Amino acid sequence: MKHTILALIITWCIGFANAQQKPLQFQFTQYTPAAGLGSYEVNSVTQDKNGYIWIATAAGLQRFDGVRYKTFLHDKNDPASLPSNLIWQLFIDNDNNLWVLTAEGHIGIFNTDKLNFRSVAIKSKDPKKMTYTFKKLIKDDQGNVFLLLRGSELFVYNKTLNEFSDAGNLFKINLDCGISGFAPQPGTKKYWFARQTGGFMVYNAATGKLSTPEDNIEKEPTVDAFNTKFAYYHLFFDKSGRLWYSDWQGFSPYIACYDVINNKPVTGKIYFNDALKIYYELEGNFQQEDGSIWVMGAKVFARYREKEKDFQVVRNGYLNDRSIVYEYIRCLFEDREKNIWVATSNNGLYRFNPKQEFFTNISHTNRATQQIGSGSLLSFIQTKWGTIFAGAWGDGLYHYDKDLNKIPINIKGINEKDNFIPWSMFASGDKKTIWMTAQPGLYKINQDTRTAEYYNPPILQYRTIRQVVEDKNGDLWLGMQGMAVYKWRRNKRTGTLADEPEYFPGIPKTTINKISIDSKGLVWVATPGNGVYAINPDNNSVQMHFGTQGVNEMKLVDDGFSSVVEYNDSLMVFTTTNRIYVYNRLQKQIFNVGSAEQISGYIGAVEKDKNGYLWIGTSTGLFRINIRKGVFIRFDRHDGIENDNFTLAASTQLPDGRLLFGSSEQFIAFNPDKVVINTSSPEVVITNFEVMNKPLLVDSLKQLNKAEFRYNENSFVIEFSPLVYSGAYLLKYKLEKLDKDWKIADKDFHAVYTYVPSGNYTFMVAAVDENGQLMEQMTTTLKIKVKAPFWKAWWFYSLEILLIAVLLFWWDRERMSRKEAIQKMRNDIADNLHEEVNNSLNNINILSEMARKKADTDPQKSKEYIEQIHTKSHNMIIAVDDMLWSIDPSNDNMERTVERMKEYIDSLKNRHEVEIDLLVDKKVENLELNMKLRHEAFVMFKDGIKSLVDAGTKFCQIHIGLESSRMIFTIQFDNDGCDMQQLHNLLHRQDMEKRLAAIGATLKVEVHKSSSLIVLQIPVL
Repeated sequence: MKHTILALIITWCIGFANAQQKPLQFQFTQYTPAAGLGSYEVNSVTQDKNGYIWIATAAGLQRFDGVRYKTFLHDKNDPASLPSNLIWQLFIDNDNNLWVLTAEGHIGIFNTDKLNFRSVAIKSKDPKKMTYTFKKLIKDDQGNVFLLLRGSELFVYNKTLNEFSDAGNLFKINLDCGISGFAPQPGTKKYWFARQTGGFMVYNAATGKLSTPEDNIEKEPTVDAFNTKFAYYHLFFDKSGRLWYSDWQGFSPYIACYDVINNKPVTGKIYFNDALKIYYELEGNFQQEDGSIWVMGAKVFARYREKEKDFQVVRNGYLNDRSIVYEYIRCLFEDREKNIWVATSNNGLYRFNPKQEFFTNISHTNRATQQIGSGSLLSFIQTKWGTIFAGAWGDGLYHYDKDLNKIPINIKGINEKDNFIPWSMFASGDKKTIWMTAQPGLYKINQDTRTAEYYNPPILQYRTIRQVVEDKNGDLWLGMQGMAVYKWRRNKRTGTLADEPEYFPGIPKTTINKISIDSKGLVWVATPGNGVYAINPDNNSVQMHFGTQGVNEMKLVDDGFSSVVEYNDSLMVFTTTNRIYVYNRLQKQIFNVGSAEQISGYIGAVEKDKNGYLWIGTSTGLFRINIRKGVFIRFDRHDGIENDNFTLAASTQLPDGRLLFGSSEQFIAFNPDKVVINTSSPEVVITNFEVMNKPLLVDSLKQLNKAEFRYNENSFVIEFSPLVYSGAYLLKYKLEKLDKDWKIADKDFHAVYTYVPSGNYTFMVAAVDENGQLMEQMTTTLKIKVKAPFWKAWWFYSLEILLIAVLLFWWDRERMSRKEAIQKMRNDIADNLHEEVNNSLNNINILSEMARKKADTDPQKSKEYIEQIHTKSHNMIIAVDDMLWSIDPSNDNMERTVERMKEYIDSLKNRHEVEIDLLVDKKVENLELNMKLRHEAFVMFKDGIKSLVDAGTKFCQIHIGLESSRMIFTIQFDNDGCDMQQLHNLLHRQDMEKRLAAIGATLKVEVHKSSSLIVLQIPVL
């Protein structure tokens, strides 16, 4: 026991001694309400089996898919909604159930597929404590779910009764002592309890025995090792079986670790007073899959260091957009990508990945102000000693070791405090010299003697030398500010430079952005307004000129170039502000890589790594480019680059493969081989499906072989996500039979189809790997059917065909019926005509015979017979003429019939000197009657008028109108001079009565004092 206490004292001292450490800095991604998070107060985070991140906020439960948040709130009208919006803890049990614990003490299971909540009862001795006591859900290896009310009760979930009841019932022990901490020991059936009254007790479910400080039945050493006066809390077993615990002694809480297997302390009491220097609280521990242990709480966020046996805090405070600022960390959670999610009480949700800190950010100190320098990094070079020189505009030259720790310059001839500006650096072929340009002048640094020699020839007019390279002959090529290119020859025998450089006339006087030497010895020069030049240093000739003034394949649409780099012995890469050209000098062809839209910002610096990728620094980020497939992947401050505004021509590749890129105020270093992109092949998940702007339950759609919709449900919004939170994925989608090609999804990962015609479709979505290849083996599909409207269904088409056939049959039958009716009508007319002609001819024959016989004996009588013969023959001719006129198709309308009536009246007026007025309604002229009815109506009209004239009338008025489906002939005539008896006889002739009966017509005569009316009504329908 004494040895144990001594060990504790020693480790406590170690803990105090190591309390002050340099804070850790990680690159955090922050999620806030501005992007959709429900609240700045986040209490818990977890991930379900599908990959969704679930977030407990003070404003409801949220599901996050990497793009969108779906919020679930309390609804008093929905019993399956959450009981409260203040969510305290989220918890996934061994059956993948999502447990939800609210701040008010409500608890239940939220179905992540059906998106509804099922409440679970709590059988507490004092239900009021659920609202204000610290509470936490805990699980063991056997799948039991426990609910701890610190200092009070411990419950266990009874699945059969769907309730939490006293855990003592499960363990068959009395837990009335008050439980301040609880932790199942992994790999065993032991359960550890911290008592509110002090000390530990251990229940062994395998033996059913409880070991307490008062009665340590199973001789648990740890139970005896701990003071029984203190109530420990935040019990936690790590993967090594060590017990972590906290307690509050004095003015601050501490955390400590004890090896319960070997019965010895691992750490002392670790306080954070010296590291934080402010009030703090502890919330508990968290362990990653790789074994890393973290502690969290109020103002506390730290990682355990196994070797030092202490915690190193994470910097809390604003440095840049990638830093973390918090008051209280409520939860730490590691997802399946090894990202750590940090739930804060006041600043939203953070995410970071300690294993994916690809980029090292190196800032420098201004020697005059002793503040962080603001000068842009311009140039880099590695020395023969393995160290690195870096030049910063306005701040001077800086020297770093291979691990990028700042070291003294230690070069004779260069003042450590001088702030000269190293614009460009180049290692000479002699393996000992470094050429370093300045503003103005040029330094020659001898690495063997660690000395520097300064040159500033007057011909350069004290201008800035922006670029320097050494060609294969040892001559220097200087790229000037506004003065084009100068060549400084070297004496091949002595190795010394000429007295002064010579102006190179092949390039107009302009500023030079970049000069590089290729493997064939050519000098390549990129200018901001005159194109790119390739110079043969042997004869100083311009072999190639690319730009608007170029010829053949060298003629381009640009003249402004930022960089030129050799890709391999056949390909050269030129960059403009936003365009990338690749020139194949073997095939003499040039092509663009990607498009201007695929890269953002102004291109500044270009490097090629050992794997063939181009790395391009722009004013808005760093791009990795596969030039053969045109795949662009962007990195910026969200990926750990603190300053992503990169500088022109400020980059280099170190011999170990690392790349350096300069930006305003600092530079980054990284190993391209360790920048892992899309190593996994995620299966894209459909996260939401809206029909006519109404969301459907995706889980229900997945259970269907085919999602079917009505014809008027044909507008879809399909949202999807790879459920990957730290990788940069490109997704493509396609609605088969509607989309011809795969479409690239926008950053919101959704597809919108405003109108989908009826038919069967398959929606497909998949990720694109880093080489631009579609991961078709991981394609997610959803079959969709839009039903045709009933008027486009097969049965409706069949019905239409049947109906058309019936109509055609009916129409043909009607046509034949009409044809038969017309034929019958014609036959009837012919029969009537035949009868009339036959009767008339018989009468004429009889009268002619009688006239012949009376010609000698009674000439007067014979004349009368002849007169009758004349009349009958005349009438017969008129009847035949009327009949022939009626059957003429050109007269097949009432308008022509009315005209013939008028012609007949005119003939009567001329022949008999009578006054006849005719008035016909327009409706009558537009009336459609069959041929027989028109003919009969015309004949009766003629007979009526002729009878009036024969009866002696001298004046009559005729009106033909249409009323109630009857055509009405109204004839008003003067009685004076009219023989009414004769008129009566004429109107009631047998043939007249026969015609009236044949067409259902009526004839009425109204006799008045001075005038009379004849009304003839003929049904027309």
